[in-house]
Amino acid sequence: MLKKIFRYSWPPTIVAIIIFYLCCLIPTKDIPEVGFQFFIPMDKVVHFFMYFGLAGIASLNYIHDKRGHIIILKLVLFAVLIPILYGGAIEIIQAEYFPDRSGDWYDFLADILGALATLPISFWYRRFLLNRQLKDQDR
Repeated sequence: MLKKIFRYSWPPTIVAIIIFYLCCLIPTKDIPEVGFQFFIPMDKVVHFFMYFGLAGIASLNYIHDKRGHIIILKLVLFAVLIPILYGGAIEIIQAEYFPDRSGDWYDFLADILGALATLPISFWYRRFLLNRQLKDQDR
């Protein structure tokens, strides 16, 4: 059982540790300024892609390991909902325990949107794997 959990969880765990480091442990004065403007604040774009990466790695790892034969509820729970809860927890931790940082609802919204944005790609990848298996069986 522990081996199975480790097989699914080590890639997203590494990404989650990197996200925690970037969101909580780097002093704000050490965060580099971006040299261009975007219609959305750049830190929100970064949050979106951090959680897109976290949820994406979790979901693609699970789908690949199961060769597409997944339980959709497990995918949504472990690959999307847990990263969303993790993003909320980080915002609370930033607000409460890191005086140099502050919790931000818009950061949390970007985290949610990033995690949810992985679902279409995850479902496409699942369909791709299942179709490939069907083609291999027809040969």
